[in-house]
Amino acid sequence: MSAAACRAWITVMRLFLAVVLLMTMALFSAARGEERIALVVANPASEGSRTIVNADLSAELVAATLRSLGFTVRQVSDGDRADVARAMHDFAQSLANPDSVGIFYYVGHTAQANGRNYLLTRGTRIDSKETVDQTALPLDLFMQALEATPTLKVVLLDNPGDGHNPTSGVMQGLAAVNPLTHAIVALSAKPGTVALDEARPVTVFADALTAALVKRGADIAIILASVRQTTIDKTSGAQWPWMSYGRSADAAFVLTPDQVAGAAPALPLVPEPAPPAMASGGYISRSGGWQPDGSDYADDSGQEPYPMDVAPGSGSPDAAMGDSANEAALYEEYKRQEQQRQLQEEQARQRYEEEKQRLEDAAAAAAQNNLGGTYPQDGEATGAEPPPDKARIPPEDGMTSAPPPTTGAESPPEAQAPPKPAPPPIDQAQSPPSGGALPHPETGAVKVVRHPTIDAPDEIVAGETVTVSIALTEEQFTPEVKVKAAPGSSVTEDGALAMAMPAGAEQWPIDIDLFASGFDLTDGGKWSRRTTLYRQGDSDFVRFDVKARPIAKNSKPSQFIARIYSAGRFLGSASRSVVIRRTAPVEAAAPSATAERSAAPAMLMLAATPPQPAVTGDVTLGGAGGDDVPDLDVTILYDDPSGLGSGQIIIHSPHLAGPVTDTFSTPPEMAAWLDSEYRRLLQLGLSLRGAVSLQQPAASSDPGTQKRFVTLAAEGFGDALYRDYVPKAFKDVFWSLRGKGELHSIQITSNSPTLPWELIRPRSADGATADGFLGMGYRLARWAPRSSASQVDNPLDRMTFTGVAAVAPSYVDKQSLRFQQDELAALSKLAGYRRFDGDFISFEKLVGEVSTGFIHFSGHGEVNKPSSGRPVFAIDLVDQSLDPDTWAALVATAHGKGNPFYFFNACDTGRSQMLGGFVQGWGPAVLAGGASGFIGGMWPLTDRAAAAFSTDFYGGISTRIKDGPVYLAEILQDVRREFYQTGDPTYLAYTFYGNANLRIVGQ
Repeated sequence: MSAAACRAWITVMRLFLAVVLLMTMALFSAARGEERIALVVANPASEGSRTIVNADLSAELVAATLRSLGFTVRQVSDGDRADVARAMHDFAQSLANPDSVGIFYYVGHTAQANGRNYLLTRGTRIDSKETVDQTALPLDLFMQALEATPTLKVVLLDNPGDGHNPTSGVMQGLAAVNPLTHAIVALSAKPGTVALDEARPVTVFADALTAALVKRGADIAIILASVRQTTIDKTSGAQWPWMSYGRSADAAFVLTPDQVAGAAPALPLVPEPAPPAMASGGYISRSGGWQPDGSDYADDSGQEPYPMDVAPGSGSPDAAMGDSANEAALYEEYKRQEQQRQLQEEQARQRYEEEKQRLEDAAAAAAQNNLGGTYPQDGEATGAEPPPDKARIPPEDGMTSAPPPTTGAESPPEAQAPPKPAPPPIDQAQSPPSGGALPHPETGAVKVVRHPTIDAPDEIVAGETVTVSIALTEEQFTPEVKVKAAPGSSVTEDGALAMAMPAGAEQWPIDIDLFASGFDLTDGGKWSRRTTLYRQGDSDFVRFDVKARPIAKNSKPSQFIARIYSAGRFLGSASRSVVIRRTAPVEAAAPSATAERSAAPAMLMLAATPPQPAVTGDVTLGGAGGDDVPDLDVTILYDDPSGLGSGQIIIHSPHLAGPVTDTFSTPPEMAAWLDSEYRRLLQLGLSLRGAVSLQQPAASSDPGTQKRFVTLAAEGFGDALYRDYVPKAFKDVFWSLRGKGELHSIQITSNSPTLPWELIRPRSADGATADGFLGMGYRLARWAPRSSASQVDNPLDRMTFTGVAAVAPSYVDKQSLRFQQDELAALSKLAGYRRFDGDFISFEKLVGEVSTGFIHFSGHGEVNKPSSGRPVFAIDLVDQSLDPDTWAALVATAHGKGNPFYFFNACDTGRSQMLGGFVQGWGPAVLAGGASGFIGGMWPLTDRAAAAFSTDFYGGISTRIKDGPVYLAEILQDVRREFYQTGDPTYLAYTFYGNANLRIVGQ
């Protein structure tokens, strides 16, 4: 059958079914008030499988038949997983009305793997069990979504194939599907097999199905039984359909009543038009069947089809059924209504096309002036009808907003091409959103408000694998999720995240990073997944399959934290607490709130996008971002933060087309090597006459030679760090951005602060190009993943300089700090300076009173071994040694609503048993207490250099702030460069926890 003949046949069938629709609706519309909804999906191709050439025609025939029976039909053809999943989610949601009836028809490839059934969509890979699970659609999730609705659902799965199973553990076909309470499931072939893939215009199952659906008075059980028998007969027993009924499924449901009281008189069935002739002499019957001998199988009437322009009973002298005059009058009325309908269709189509073109032109013009043009547009499924709430055009003059139905007058391409989602109206794309615009650097941004939804069990047994599903939804499905906003976003009163998104687009790509301490990722993907956020409706879900690690205690609290990005810009985060149990409880617990809430997240999980592959090597650059977005936003997640080893790296940038993810491993012995190197740098500093400036002559050695040696030692240390310990993905992206001149700021977030990023000295792969210390060449800052509710989720990007509150213990004897008074004298010249005594009571008072500005500690710090009997990390007050745990309890009870910035200028006590780890111990603890930032030393500092560093730091802020906002990280860059002037490695010791683009502004 030629393509032209197929298209002609479809056009004729549409005209015929339009007649059937009018006459059928007159029969049953008065008797039944249910809403009829259908989803028809055709996926003729998937990777590694032969194309099902008749899938599209089969779906077209089924869809046309269902429309003739009063169903509102949505079609998707050749869609990827996200396309089909989104349509399935919308279909399940549309069945919330108890009076609705839903039919789902799928024709395409299927597979069994991992004990589950899968529908194979465009882009599905079947080279392993793992890739099937990551790229195909699990059928059980769809069935669970349907179970949440109390309506009758009929699931029809037509799966032609060749039966070949090239991959171990992956089988074509479907296992038996256990129907849910109100569902009926029909497979075109018995479980474990596939339907015949023959050279027919439509599949045998679709042929038999459409013939049976239009039988009057037949309930759904009789219809499916007829489909089964017809399929068996037509394939000579080679294909046996399989059906199963849920315990509450309405098997007596009748699609087309035989006769309705009070309705119009029964009419003889309108015969079908003659289909296009086949080369062999056969032709397509009303059911789509085809016989090779050129004869069609007869329907119940045995009547020869008469022309479409002849009214029933008026042109046949042998007609003996019904009142010919009445039938002729009815037919004339039908023709009049049909002409009117065609005129309305043409007018509506013309308005629709004009409106679509106008909006597309307006959106294209608007997109040129905002970030909308920088987002990669996802490919749309061919033939996929967009969801009504995402593609609706405002109706005019009472006409429907959906595109008008196709008619026979159209050309075949126009008849089959779907309308594209309409862009926003001009005034919506160019005007600020209602309710006030969010602070955002982009002009013309629109406010999008969604609830971050994290769907996961409340309790998880160690060793158990669970699915964590995340999306941005209009409805609040998981109220237990805690939401925090980034600068430029806000949290609404009901806990939703209000985000400023670029105007001129109907959808935006969103990257979601998952932090899951105590869990391993088991689905073979990455900790960052991409989804799509739509202007209207819910975003697609992303899924992470994670496995809880063994624990020693009976239970351990943990949490899932999702960080949300758009084009490299951090939008906010959401967290959900969970409990890991060592063993499952003996008795089943009462249903949790999670189990009892709406099943909508299960529906939305179907739209989960597959894990993204690692990206290394050449990096594709995208659009530029604002100064408030770090050029390089790096997240490091170790499986064991304290022991290092294997981990994940996730990189975001406004200059990248998407996130870069990869795995890496850090040798655990790096920590011991770092401690040795820190000790060496400290000794080199002490050898410089107690860190006295080299402007004074030294008696024992030449100052220039000594300075040169210290410089080379520090640079060699930085070279080794880059060569041996920096993940390859970071190296690739670093040089890509640097080569484009797009790298100025670097943000590092890690659950292990061991690696000293400030001291790394990058070198190109060919060794020809070397860079300086990262802490000198770039605005560099670190941050720690949120570990408490009080922690600021994202470091502040703006801070008012209100002065410095200093605490300076007055030590005696050998503990006294010679240059402490010089440091305090310099600080006292700053506006807003306050000094607190160095005892614990005074320090507690300071923490309770000062909620903004800088809190500066000038005193001793130490690092000890865990078995020493002293705090591992401590700052020494006059009467107490304050450790991070005591600090956490202190700020939890005394801290106000503000978020002060802490500077711990902690010098060597001489008692430290370990030299590395001071800032590693204090940085995350201070942030957990709600600090907006922290500066401290990676090793104990020398007295004079520490005093000089803080003096230059605050002095630089107070001087430059007079000319406008100043980057705090740039002040640190300038002060660190004093290392090359003095040769003292103390200037390299400082680490900054905060926002790499934090700007200090005057009052």
